[in-house]
Amino acid sequence: MSILKPIASRPASLTEMVQDAIRDAIVSRRLSPGDRITEAALAKQLEVSKTPVREALLKLEYIGLIESDGGRGGRIITPSLESIRAAYQVRIGLETQGARILAESDGRRTGDARAHAEACLRAAEVDDRSGFREYDRKFHMSLAEATGNPLLERLIHDAFDLTWTLRDREVPVTDDSLNCAHQHIDVMVAIEASQPDQADNAMRRHIENVQDLVLTTFSEQLANARNFTPAIG
Repeated sequence: MSILKPIASRPASLTEMVQDAIRDAIVSRRLSPGDRITEAALAKQLEVSKTPVREALLKLEYIGLIESDGGRGGRIITPSLESIRAAYQVRIGLETQGARILAESDGRRTGDARAHAEACLRAAEVDDRSGFREYDRKFHMSLAEATGNPLLERLIHDAFDLTWTLRDREVPVTDDSLNCAHQHIDVMVAIEASQPDQADNAMRRHIENVQDLVLTTFSEQLANARNFTPAIG
């Protein structure tokens, strides 16, 4: 049975579409933790050549979603408390630095971040989870772009993708949207007021809040799995 659907269109970046397709399969657990994947099998299912698949797998390995096993493929990572914590620690370091840079630039170089933060809050207020997720991502990516540092922007993007995927897969439903959306506004207020320390702290509190939620929920899931006794009969 095919895990992935063929990619019908051929956009400017086919590699990105292949990467997104594999990532979605990881989140939905059609590709489960520990599963081995190969360039040939994925290329056949997606109906593309091996080249964009190879490039996508290298990118996903770099981000931390796939582990190389020495062949033309790899294995889907099996998460742990330690790996989730490590991913968030990296993201905290990168995004707090980005917030500090923006606050030190007089808070004027924030692109569309304010509009995205407000749209995210409106979505959270009406429990529009799809809208919240869309503008949550746009908020963080627009701040990264606004730093004017292409390397920092790329690293933030990759760290965000890793934590985002882990959260999607391990903790798909949470009730913290409204709190997160208000924290976005707190970050913007500090940046726009040109207060680097406050911007750093606001971003740190925001990401640590999400990290703690994910770690707590993941720990509970592990405990429940250990205590589960299947019925016999």
